[in-house]
Amino acid sequence: MKKLAQLEKTIPLIGNMFLPAFLFAVALLSFYLCGDYSSGTTGFLHIGFYLLNFVGFLALLYFNRAKPVFLLLIMVISYTLINLFKHQSPETYISSAAYISLCSLVPINLLFFYFWPRRPLFTKINVWFLLGIFAQYALAEHLARSNIGLGFFLFSAPSSLNIFAVGMFLIVLGIILVNAIRSGSITDYNFFFSFLALMLSFYYSDTASGLSVFSFCAVLCLLSALAQNLYNETYKDTLTGLDSRNSYMIHAKNFPLKYSIGIVSIDDYDKLGTNFGRRIRNILTKLIAEKIIELEKDEAIYRYAEDEFVIVYKSLDKKEGFERLETIRRAIASAQFQFSPRKKPIKLTVSASISEKKRSDANSFEVLVRADKALQKTRAFSHNVTSKA
Repeated sequence: MKKLAQLEKTIPLIGNMFLPAFLFAVALLSFYLCGDYSSGTTGFLHIGFYLLNFVGFLALLYFNRAKPVFLLLIMVISYTLINLFKHQSPETYISSAAYISLCSLVPINLLFFYFWPRRPLFTKINVWFLLGIFAQYALAEHLARSNIGLGFFLFSAPSSLNIFAVGMFLIVLGIILVNAIRSGSITDYNFFFSFLALMLSFYYSDTASGLSVFSFCAVLCLLSALAQNLYNETYKDTLTGLDSRNSYMIHAKNFPLKYSIGIVSIDDYDKLGTNFGRRIRNILTKLIAEKIIELEKDEAIYRYAEDEFVIVYKSLDKKEGFERLETIRRAIASAQFQFSPRKKPIKLTVSASISEKKRSDANSFEVLVRADKALQKTRAFSHNVTSKA
């Protein structure tokens, strides 16, 4: 049974890393099997790299996302500068101070923006970060005039990436891989393979095909992470993994003729944020969601609001749904929630309500509103209770 449980946990992780791993494997195999690409293929990848970045920038401007914008910017700057260095001195660019500085700055910037908190793009602080990036490269360019690079040759390198830069990239990749394994997030796995491909674009920058194919792969992995993230935020709740409010609105059109809608609301949700902070409240919310999922494996569950979960009981009447909600309420009330190894478990409660579809109801929202009114009426007097509408 333990092996089966471990397998159930492992399979989703494999699924989450499949797409970026597949993209990286295709890039790797095509580079080693095909060798030097034709000028037409290299040109196609070159143009494709900039087109993908342009499309990504437009999407990020629309959705107002800062973190991936800076990551794409780092990739564009790196790719452009490497091509510039190669054009200026194709035989000696690897040992130039400017290229050495670039190899050292890129992994540091990648790690910084990888762990950078999610922020909207159009804020004043992002202007300072943008200026900071350009200030770094301006400083590196100024030092390069005196033949000073922001990095060190520890040993002579057999590639276009010196040992010092290889070590920095590997440290960054190791940190991101550990974080990806812990989170199991497809976004984190995409970031890992994207940064790995970017490292290889430096490593094989002395070949036109290597620089083009791995840079193209890097931005493709990053944009696939962005697309997955935007999809999840539109149709999935990123914290709990449950379907979101938008998904409920879409699925509501296909509900059967007979069903009941239950609402489970976390008691004293605002106080949890005041007493423990937003991070701990999110952890507790996720633990409650896991408990609900454990008890209602076969039902459609939505995180409808920050403190509310909606459960659709298909083919069940109000009485049957009430008993199911009571089971959830009692299970949560009797559970002890451990949110940190250093803290004692705490007790949490939820309140719930249920309403069933009537012939007079025009749509599911009338059923949901009726259940919500019953919940609010009950919670005005008490908590940790289940009511019927």
